[in-house]
Order: sequence, then C-alpha cells, then structure tokens
Amino acid sequence: MMLDYIVKKDDNKIYVSENNQYFAYDMTIQKFINQRLIYRLSNVEALEKVTRKVFGFKSKIPLYIDEETLLMCIGSLRLSSSLYINYFAISKYEISKDAINVYFYNAHCLRIANTYAFGKQIIKCRTILEKIKI
Repeated sequence: MMLDYIVKKDDNKIYVSENNQYFAYDMTIQKFINQRLIYRLSNVEALEKVTRKVFGFKSKIPLYIDEETLLMCIGSLRLSSSLYINYFAISKYEISKDAINVYFYNAHCLRIANTYAFGKQIIKCRTILEKIKI
C-alpha cells in the first residue's frame, strides 16, 4: 500500500491519495498517522520529538513511518490547510518559478505553490535516510 499524500483542507477533512485512489476522512491528519503508528507503539508527537532530537530539526519535521512512508511536511498538521507528501512515492518533480509539479509513481501529479518548503523537506528527508541507511 503506497501512500502518496495527505491534504487537510479548509472543510477540516483530510484527503488521502493512496494506491491510485482518493479518500476523504472526517478526522485530523494526526489521528490518521497515529492509526499507522499504533503497531510501532508510537504516535506523531513522540516521532516528532525523537526526530527533532536526533537530527536537530526545529520545525516541519519529516515523519518516518515505515520503509514505504516518509512524510514530508509541506504545511504543518496544526494549520487549517496542511499537506504531507510521501517522499518514497515521488517519481520526479519539476520546479517552475511559482510552483512545483510533483509526479508520483502511480502516474498522477500534484501542483504545490510552496517551493521553499518542498526543497527544505527534500534535504531533511535525505538527511534522515542517510542516517538510517535506506
């Protein structure tokens, strides 16, 4: 099961692209991710805390869930509009002057305006992967 991205919109629902399908859930991003972390005996808060401590990241902490999911924080889960993109699901990306087109392995594309946050998250994810040797 490959998770591509999670979006929280102004209607306070989250929209999840996973396995070439798009799902809407009436829950927070934190609750959705916690459901995936429960069998690792962890949660978002603990994962952010240990990642911050090990890597020295101050904000927008990437979340390493498992060997198929490393969530890049483009818009924090505490904001009214949030976005997390799975680093492992990205096949390529193209940067223009006002946006980034992110292409996924399942042949769809997501256009995001926050080019600075995307670039910083790519660097943070590579730092994490270097340390854990994946």
